[in-house]
Amino acid sequence: MTKGLILSGGWGTRLRPLTCTIPKTLIPVGNKPVIERQMELLKSAGVKEIVLAVSVMSEYLKNYFGDGERLGIKIHYTNEQSPMGTAGALKLAEIFLKNDNFFMLNGDVILNFNFKEMLRVHENFEGIGTIASRQVEDPSRYGVLIIDEESQKILKFLEKDEFDSGEHGEGTMPVNAGVYILEPEVFSYIEPHRKLSIERDIFPKLAAAKNLHHYPITGIWKDIGKPYELLNGNILLMKDILEKSPNSENIIEKNVDIHDSVKIYPPVSIGENTVIRQDCSIGPDAVIGNNVYVEEGCSISESLIYDEVYISKNVMIKNAIIADNCLVRKRAKLEGNKENLVILADHVQINEEIKIIAPKDRSLTVCHHEVVKEDIE
Repeated sequence: MTKGLILSGGWGTRLRPLTCTIPKTLIPVGNKPVIERQMELLKSAGVKEIVLAVSVMSEYLKNYFGDGERLGIKIHYTNEQSPMGTAGALKLAEIFLKNDNFFMLNGDVILNFNFKEMLRVHENFEGIGTIASRQVEDPSRYGVLIIDEESQKILKFLEKDEFDSGEHGEGTMPVNAGVYILEPEVFSYIEPHRKLSIERDIFPKLAAAKNLHHYPITGIWKDIGKPYELLNGNILLMKDILEKSPNSENIIEKNVDIHDSVKIYPPVSIGENTVIRQDCSIGPDAVIGNNVYVEEGCSISESLIYDEVYISKNVMIKNAIIADNCLVRKRAKLEGNKENLVILADHVQINEEIKIIAPKDRSLTVCHHEVVKEDIE
């Protein structure tokens, strides 16, 4: 039986202050934690057991998922006492994974492709590992795969600081998409009790032994390392889901209360039990979470709103991320621009008529539990 391992132990420093109070992998994407969406993809491929490799803020993940019964999956946990690297984290999970092949995922990537088909292709290869690959125009940001087109074998695995465009050429190339299927033989390549990287220390050895293949993917693949990537990833996933549901312009969950006068400009995603009062304008590119209350006369576009947020009358929000349990009072204005967003961590309060306008060269962030009493521009 194929199993799964999801790496869930990172600090998420580039997403702060959003990750000051929750792990990066619990950040919502399309109104579900990014890691929960990964679990659903694994489940669709027949996976019934998943190992979460956790370290920092592990109690949040354990409290949220428990033993996995709610999702119909059995969940195990490993716990790094000190950083062990991606291969070291895998070695800690050997006891759960040593009897069959398994998926291995980075838990901070938005994905939406056919895991079942990847597994089928892997099982036709004679090798130890298959890496999901994605063609990108600028491969310098990623681990680059030098491949044999006929056999689909990976000849070299180059981390981003090892890639030389002069030697290997410029333009579109396949890169590591952070999803692997591995056979139990991989554990023989990993020394126990050592901090090791599967990308730097293991994959080059497998490639040299001609035991590594690649599986090209299409569909959604987006790292959420930075806030604007998180926002953009939510929007891309929403659009991808809607493209596969041709009769739907928006994703609107059950038990919502949206006044008839509300103008919705697709695409929009609205979570469960959310209330939107009269004369509001929602969208385009708005993702609104569960149990959100929006009073009359508000405008929300190009933004990500987490759960349990209260937005008072005549508020304008554009190019912003607002985390759980925030309160935005009357006639406030929050406006970012492209990559430079307005970002509120959880439990922030914005007082009446406050303006937070991001400049063109940087985002503006408000840390959790702060009360904003003066304009920020």
